[in-house]
Amino acid sequence: MKRPIWLLGLAVTIGMLMRNYTDLRVNGQARDTKITTLKGEVVDMHCFVTRHGGEGRGAAHAGCANGCLARSVTAGFVASDGKVYLIFDEKPFPVKDKIAGLAGKPVSITGAVVERDGVRGILLKTISPTE
Repeated sequence: MKRPIWLLGLAVTIGMLMRNYTDLRVNGQARDTKITTLKGEVVDMHCFVTRHGGEGRGAAHAGCANGCLARSVTAGFVASDGKVYLIFDEKPFPVKDKIAGLAGKPVSITGAVVERDGVRGILLKTISPTE
């Protein structure tokens, strides 16, 4: 009777260790799980990168950007220091409902910053307009 209990305990321990290990890794690379808050602006990456409609950002471009984001165009974030991030949900789901109507306004975004092969992203926890 002692052997099955011991094996069960070992299996549970290994399972917990594996879960914690995979939570800290994305595609085999370590993920920095430090939560940070940044200030800046939500943009749609198509208009921002191609400079569609001028600079593809700012209050003058907000209507276009919000329309693009509503159609699931890739969402981005331009931080006040000029760094650009892709915005991802913490789980693999679209963020369009969480960022609806926020393009072209100053916002504060909180999440874990991730980077791979030169591409920066932020795993969105919260986002809110700022003044």
